[in-house]
Amino acid sequence: MDSIVGIDFGSKLAGTTVIAYYRNEIVRFMASKHQEDADKFIIKYMGTLKPVHVFLDAPLSLPGKYQNSDEYSDYFYRQADKELGAMSPMFIGGLTARAIRLKDYLASTGIEVYETYPSKQAEIIDLDMKKYKKDEKHIMELSTYVADKFDLNVSLDQMATWHHFDALLAYVAGLKFLNKTHQTVGNSEEGLILL
Repeated sequence: MDSIVGIDFGSKLAGTTVIAYYRNEIVRFMASKHQEDADKFIIKYMGTLKPVHVFLDAPLSLPGKYQNSDEYSDYFYRQADKELGAMSPMFIGGLTARAIRLKDYLASTGIEVYETYPSKQAEIIDLDMKKYKKDEKHIMELSTYVADKFDLNVSLDQMATWHHFDALLAYVAGLKFLNKTHQTVGNSEEGLILL
């Protein structure tokens, strides 16, 4: 399980990027600091953690129109975005560009990067959606639910924000991938989202 890492990918300098990783029988977390370059933060710790697979909560491709203009007509959404009701990669263009650049860099070091979508993962695993991202007082309860559901020992004392929780859900996508119980949304030419 230490071969996978889940990342909630935030704005570059906001201090909202969180990495979930497995060490010494427990899922732990590292968060970027306010004004710290999130991309450099991720690159640094991927060099230390050396995962095989990274599950990133950010678009890792553009709509098919930009790759194969004859077969696609939508300039804003990929098939996966439509299926999941996700935000357009074009709407969050800067974050999308950073994520794609990060994926390309990590791939050059031998790390496979997959796109995931924690909000949909929350629904799939029957999380109480009335509590998800509603009030920070629910973080501990929902983290305990996820830990129990997937038989994980989670460093609950580190679960400070919803960004930590989404990093945990991204890690869960990786766990499901390893166990071959994940779902794949979208099409491979345009970009897949793993849940």
